[in-house]
Amino acid sequence: MKSQNLILILIVISILSSCRSPKEFTYFQDVNTDQHIAGVSNNVQEYKVKTYDNLYVSIKTLNPEVNVLFDPNQSSSSYGSGTTMMYGDNVSQYINGYQVDSLGIISLPIIGSVEVIGLTLKQIQNKILKKSLEFLKDPTIKVKLLSFKVNISGEVRNPGVYYSYNEKLSILEAISMANGVTDNAKLEEVIVIRPTTNGSNSYNLNLTKKDILASEAFYLQPNDMVYIKPSKNKRMELNTTSYSLFLSTVTTALLVISIFK
Repeated sequence: MKSQNLILILIVISILSSCRSPKEFTYFQDVNTDQHIAGVSNNVQEYKVKTYDNLYVSIKTLNPEVNVLFDPNQSSSSYGSGTTMMYGDNVSQYINGYQVDSLGIISLPIIGSVEVIGLTLKQIQNKILKKSLEFLKDPTIKVKLLSFKVNISGEVRNPGVYYSYNEKLSILEAISMANGVTDNAKLEEVIVIRPTTNGSNSYNLNLTKKDILASEAFYLQPNDMVYIKPSKNKRMELNTTSYSLFLSTVTTALLVISIFK
């Protein structure tokens, strides 16, 4: 009986050791109530367009017939219609957007080729406006990035590629897009890999600490990869079933032996 009791104790210890406290899933554990966090910047690093990015370019004038040239889906009597149809999903955006070619150029109706590589969206907008004034009267220009996507993997409930149409996307918002972290997530070790023209930069973030707010990787950039590491409990949980089955077998064997004795 002593052997059986010992095995039962080991099973209980194994189960309890695989449990995690709520604190391990708490963001910003070092932030106090009503605390002012100094040194946190709201400035988001402006993204500079790269080759094969996909841009939304809207050029509007007071002449509906001219507008049709930039948006074939809208009729000359319907100002602005067709936009939802053209950009309602990722496939439509890919087809109807203006993709930056290998030389860093987009080609627009009437206006022609515009070199955009290495420029921010605001700079591209001003460049197109300046060039449009040579052909159009009082144009209104709007430029957006359609290919702002991030890859979220590891210990999140729905890993995958997610698109954002907000130029200011924080890592916490991205994790929420993936329906949050799993019970095995290690918030202290989150990796962000950011592609650059000279390779990739990696950032290690501890989501339980407030200093992530000042990190360059707190606000994500297009094509960032976010990976949330698993905690050591995951391996223990995966092994718990095997251990429990093994210990149950041993317990049964000892019970049978004691009965025959």
